[in-house]
Amino acid sequence: MTVGDDEWAEDIGAWRDSNLAQIRERLADGLDPGRLLPWLRSTPLHQAAQEGAVQVIELLLDSGAAVDPIDGDGATPLWEAVRHGQDAAVQALLDAGADPWRPCIAGRSPGVQAMFTELADLFVHLPGAPRVSPRLRELQDTVDEMMFSYETYNEDLCVAFVGGVDEDEIIRRLGAAPELCPPVDPTELWKAEQSSPVEVLRIASPPGGGVVLFQSGGILPVHDGVGRMVTTGGGILAGAFPSASPSVDIWRDGFAVARPSVHEQLSDNSLFEVWMCRFGDRGAHPSTAIERALALMTLLTATYITEEWLWSAPMRLVPVRLLSEGLGR
Repeated sequence: MTVGDDEWAEDIGAWRDSNLAQIRERLADGLDPGRLLPWLRSTPLHQAAQEGAVQVIELLLDSGAAVDPIDGDGATPLWEAVRHGQDAAVQALLDAGADPWRPCIAGRSPGVQAMFTELADLFVHLPGAPRVSPRLRELQDTVDEMMFSYETYNEDLCVAFVGGVDEDEIIRRLGAAPELCPPVDPTELWKAEQSSPVEVLRIASPPGGGVVLFQSGGILPVHDGVGRMVTTGGGILAGAFPSASPSVDIWRDGFAVARPSVHEQLSDNSLFEVWMCRFGDRGAHPSTAIERALALMTLLTATYITEEWLWSAPMRLVPVRLLSEGLGR
């Protein structure tokens, strides 16, 4: 193969049905259908499975590609087809002999992952199909329902949820005195913020428990200093910029414990709650990145918000000046 061939094969969009003629030519010229693509850390079959490129899948298999190769994460093409919600690709791989119960990520198989998606009917009647406990299915349904309840959330500011610590204690940990941070009526919040000589961070407790830190100026509630100070001594903070970033920052007991991204492949070390909130699923579930991020924040901290509450509840303003030492400013 030429250098150009290598560059072409590593292109994310190369292995689509729209490129079938070109792929057929490359294979005829000696392209290895089962080669590992170093930059992508996967094989052509993995890429075709992600794209739902059934014709390419069939061509690669007919050309000698193995049906269950492992990529750099330990996933098979069938896993990728399930993760991306590609039902036709799933069926093509199953018809070709792909193993639905082969453990891939964190001991999970493509078939088990599919059991909790709209692809379940393709697996539930296969030999060896495991029985999913009613309790686990009920739990997933509950999480999904909570996730979809965030479908109207459309704010573009950074927000963090805190569990296990009350509002006054958080203000103390941030270096302020609770009695000097009284609740401010929502109609006066903007004026109070504008008149403050330093930046302030909004803080309030929504109905049902937990505490919310809300971006008010330049300071972000997911700042490392905020996460460390708020959770040192106990508690958990989960924050995100839901409309701008697919990642959630998680702090527990003064330490950053994880920063999962909605669309990244999960791993053996991924939190159970991350799996439950559909992180890692590219198209197997209709929830959006915003819904998944907020659902994870709620699941970890037992804190739930609505936009109506966010803009109508009194908020307390914590001056950022008092955080200077903790924030390293």
